[in-house]
Amino acid sequence: CTLYENGLAVGSLCAPLCTTGDIHSLTCHSFQATKEAVFSAEWHNIRLVFKSVPKDIQAIHWYDNNMIKYPTEKEFLSTIRTIVKNKLNLTLAYDTAVRLSRLKPSYEEKDKTKRHKEMDNLWFLLQDNEYLLSTLFTDKDVFPQLLGTCGPYFAVEYLEPIPDMSSLLTISDNREDWGKRLKVAVQILELLDELETGFREPFHLCDIKLGHFGFVKGGTKLKFIDLDGVLPKSVVNTIIKENDYCEKDDDCDFFDCRSKCNRNARKCSYPVVNNNLQIVCEKIFLGWRMSNTVIVPGLLMSQHTPSELASILRQCANPEGEAGKPRVAPETETRKRLYNVLSEIEQSVNNDFFL
Repeated sequence: CTLYENGLAVGSLCAPLCTTGDIHSLTCHSFQATKEAVFSAEWHNIRLVFKSVPKDIQAIHWYDNNMIKYPTEKEFLSTIRTIVKNKLNLTLAYDTAVRLSRLKPSYEEKDKTKRHKEMDNLWFLLQDNEYLLSTLFTDKDVFPQLLGTCGPYFAVEYLEPIPDMSSLLTISDNREDWGKRLKVAVQILELLDELETGFREPFHLCDIKLGHFGFVKGGTKLKFIDLDGVLPKSVVNTIIKENDYCEKDDDCDFFDCRSKCNRNARKCSYPVVNNNLQIVCEKIFLGWRMSNTVIVPGLLMSQHTPSELASILRQCANPEGEAGKPRVAPETETRKRLYNVLSEIEQSVNNDFFL
């Protein structure tokens, strides 16, 4: 708001946040260590989550003989296309680049001074992976919906965390809770399928935790919340290969996106070898282990788990029975079997409650 009062921040949410008070009931959150500031608020019965983008990048303007200079519209569009190409390996269509070059997609700011402020603000936002994905893929229902911006902050829809999962995973293990867990698992698989097939190339979730999934209000649709580690496969491969020197496979991992060390060349010359399904089976469905001790119990580990499901989950999490971190993606056949078996059990368990 200080930036806004000093004329440095612009965006659709500045006035309701800083002047009219339409955005109210602010609550701080610490669930994303990667973001400088995360808070939620209410706006006309909509709950939003505000996120800040890094401000330690070079500004879009520069000085020449003490005169402030800005790129031309053509140069700005070209820069936006370069950012998206580098970050997401996507070649933007001209009209998409134009949409990204404006804070209000259909409004062209004619006032030069205001336009330059808009460029300044957009420049910071466009460096942020979460902002880019939420802006670019508004037609895909897998990432939180972008609701507006103010300076170096943007707001997305608030997603409900997976309900009472901490208690579901520990205290109660009744059949009704088991039904809820099965339903969540099926929805996670459906979301992974969209990320695998709904884009030009598969998106990898390189930082997977149960808390990174959330429900749209009403609990029908599951989305992925923390987009900092969501990257196209080719970009993950580039990041891995940039790691010049390795002695062991772990040196070539980018968080949950795993690769292998070429021990002869001592380089990370392999692409990403696992996938989203493998890591979800290992970390979420079976649970987190450290030296064979379960740290976080698995979503699908219960007294009700049929042996057939347990066996598929083990095969999915570690297709080749490797010691240490698994580094193989499960076969398509395993994915199909897992989905079919899960859906079948989920329907039979949950239908029992409606009979």
